[in-house]
Amino acid sequence: MPDLIAHRVHAVVSDSSRLRDEALADVLQGWNGPLKRLSEPADLPGILIDLDTPSLFDPATLWVLRADDKYLKRHNEVLTDAAAKPVANGVILLVASALDGKSKLAKALSSRGTLIAVESPGPKEIIDWLCGRLSSRHEAVERPRDVAEELVEHVGFEVDALLATIDTVSLYVAGGPLTAKAVYAVASGTGERPIYEFTGAVLDGNARRAIELLHAGSGIAPQQALSALTTETRKLIACCESSDDSEAMSWSGMKGRGNLYYARKRARDLGKPNLVRLLHGMILAQRQLRQTGSDTELTLETLALNAQRVIRR
Repeated sequence: MPDLIAHRVHAVVSDSSRLRDEALADVLQGWNGPLKRLSEPADLPGILIDLDTPSLFDPATLWVLRADDKYLKRHNEVLTDAAAKPVANGVILLVASALDGKSKLAKALSSRGTLIAVESPGPKEIIDWLCGRLSSRHEAVERPRDVAEELVEHVGFEVDALLATIDTVSLYVAGGPLTAKAVYAVASGTGERPIYEFTGAVLDGNARRAIELLHAGSGIAPQQALSALTTETRKLIACCESSDDSEAMSWSGMKGRGNLYYARKRARDLGKPNLVRLLHGMILAQRQLRQTGSDTELTLETLALNAQRVIRR
């Protein structure tokens, strides 16, 4: 990791929000002073002036600025000039999904060794990369290559979606080993219409409709329904956290950009505190099924009724 205090401007760049945040966390371990976080600040010139003015009373500040490539292009010149100046009253750490490698800023950062670019693995490397990630986890993983192949089979090659699915599977097994069978239970069937209708009914607070769908026809597999409900709730929470559709989708373990118009409306209606409370209940239901062998249908019916009480209170 670079010495933050040695240069005025640093950057962490990756098209994967998960890998970007992991790299950012590693960089921040080397900083002990004041820390300020902003997203595409309108007053960037004011921040740069502040960096030029040493304080006799306050230590240097690290400004973590999240920005997209358009913002960086718009401020390319001033950031490039700042990168050439010595450290006075703090440093800037840019966090972005992309940075034009031919830009003056990218060249300036690269020449100083302050550009950390984390590339996502391609389709040819993804299985081996996943095996490495799975093998480094604290919990047991049975046949990591089989798990990796099952993940790619159902989720695709998008890194953030794959890592989010692994997190969901970890919740699903509730302390047990991660297996290809568990991946299949979580990742398959989440796009089927009956399960989609079931998750919608639960999150609308319509327990009666949810229970009817659970038992309609040949019935919905409770474990798959619970996993789908968990994924959908995580998507709604992601909608509360990010205004970027592709980022929200990847955080919830789903593929592609998608149209989150209705999801965002539901997320606004429910609110993040309620969604977090619902997700906590789903995690407890998963653990109950795993650890006690409770009746799966009864557990899901109870969850739907409790969700209705939370949503309609």
